[in-house]
Amino acid sequence: MARINLARADAGRAHRAVPGDVVVVRLDETPTSGHRWQIEEYDPAVLRPSGEEALAPASRTGGQGLRELRFDVIGAGSSRLALALRRAWEGAASAVDRFEADIAADPGFAGG
Repeated sequence: MARINLARADAGRAHRAVPGDVVVVRLDETPTSGHRWQIEEYDPAVLRPSGEEALAPASRTGGQGLRELRFDVIGAGSSRLALALRRAWEGAASAVDRFEADIAADPGFAGG
């Protein structure tokens, strides 16, 4: 099992994995303003959300924080992983930022 770490610089790229790997996405957010990273799209046959947490909570109102979202790779195939930075109560159209990456999971890929 490998840990595949993704950050802002990895957006728009394709990433290889094997079932059993964990995809970890770390992105900046401003939680005190209500903006949090929300999951918009993934293939549930390939990825399963397995948790999220605030790693560096903002120390003051409006301060920057860091959100970590984890996904278990549970099956072979391809999945677009799409996240949106938005206020949950305002809906998908209110996103102020987006993160997308493609995950290709293949049991024959050595190196995770």
